[in-house]
Amino acid sequence: MGAGEPATGIVAGTAVYFLKDGALHPVERSAAGITSPTEAVRALLAGPSPEDRKQGLTSALPPLTGTLETALAKVTDTPNAPGRLRVTLPYDPTTLTPLALGQLTCTASATALVELTGTGHTTPATHCSDYAVRHPVSSPESP
Repeated sequence: MGAGEPATGIVAGTAVYFLKDGALHPVERSAAGITSPTEAVRALLAGPSPEDRKQGLTSALPPLTGTLETALAKVTDTPNAPGRLRVTLPYDPTTLTPLALGQLTCTASATALVELTGTGHTTPATHCSDYAVRHPVSSPESP
């Protein structure tokens, strides 16, 4: 796919979507042992690694205050809605910026509809393709 295409199908393995130059940027995480959507979302909430930061990657998500909050994040199938995922967060997702919503949605799944929920609030289901990705997949080891 060329630059500026929607994120659908862009990532072969598990990726975490950080920001670079104001756009979503998928970073492959399978080599780091992250193999499930829940693990990917937890890695996203933990923020960019030092290697990621050296590449100019940032996050629009609020910083977590402790490891307990990270453990509360999970990705599950949505009851009565096949093909839809629910990401449970330790905070209200309706207060997040569009870029932060895109980070969470795309990290949870590049192909399924995703709804975000936390502290009694839920966002409408969106798809990763609702958020443009301007950069190719990279790994933390890439220059």
